[in-house]
Amino acid sequence: MLYAKEVVKPPGFDLLFAIAHPDSTWSVSEKLPRVSKKLSFEEMISQVREADIAVPHMFCHKGLTSIRIIFEDILNIPVVGSPGHTAAISQDKFLTKTICENAGILVPNGQLIKISDQNDTAQMLDFPVIVKPNSADNSDGLSLVQDKKEYQTALEKCAQFGNEILVETYIPGREIRAAILYMDGKFIVPSFIEYGVNEKRPIRYAEDKLKFDDGQLISQSDKKMVPSVCPAKINKDLKNELTKIMKKAHLALHCRDFSMYDFRIHDKTNKPYILETGLFWSFSKTSMISKMLASDNQDLKTITQRIWLNAYSRRSER
Repeated sequence: MLYAKEVVKPPGFDLLFAIAHPDSTWSVSEKLPRVSKKLSFEEMISQVREADIAVPHMFCHKGLTSIRIIFEDILNIPVVGSPGHTAAISQDKFLTKTICENAGILVPNGQLIKISDQNDTAQMLDFPVIVKPNSADNSDGLSLVQDKKEYQTALEKCAQFGNEILVETYIPGREIRAAILYMDGKFIVPSFIEYGVNEKRPIRYAEDKLKFDDGQLISQSDKKMVPSVCPAKINKDLKNELTKIMKKAHLALHCRDFSMYDFRIHDKTNKPYILETGLFWSFSKTSMISKMLASDNQDLKTITQRIWLNAYSRRSER
């Protein structure tokens, strides 16, 4: 709701919001945050059935996967962005890393473990390591671990987000966020964002990304601990290398329309490693991809229109 209410309205489009409630009911509204009465799934479908495209704003597992699949594969309403099966892959960090690695992309060395494996794993680790839930977002449960004692605490932190935990080598160096857009048959790469990780804050935690009040998401983080800069100061060689990697990853993961990546540039080798893949864009001014485009003086409504029309072109006859 926070992201969707700020979505831009490009020329030629009218907006209708379908809101999925946690209790499996729905609402349909022409404006947010105003929400109409609750509807059954069937009643919601009857009101959105003639929509030309669907623009997802949900980034929970269900919203990224099954709901996208329902709209596109069952209702025949093209979804802007990657399809549900691709988003499902992105929710599995280890699977994403494996696909990228098989495509010739550098990723941190890592292993997937279960909570039950925790005692055996610590003996084999070369610290420092990153410990994080395999299927959580926005750095939930993430820890930078320096020794066996911290490792046990990190596992307990991860446990609340699931039984699968990803343990991987910590890559020291610059942290860069980059995105790639596919429009009119061409890849476009906007300016990059750099997060000012430092000795006191070597990685970004959940509080560096989102701000909560009494458990409710209220905004993006103010990023005081890890300030961001856009455009990042990237030389031509690094820009070309990151662009090449993103094209590979976008194709290998079967992404669509756009995709976003977090990189670490190793401070010793200068080699870029993919840390995370992101398939979410709210099409609001506060979105990371929107900020990248703004840095290039690109008009958000114009780019949004092109992306949405591209999705519309995938619409098959009903």
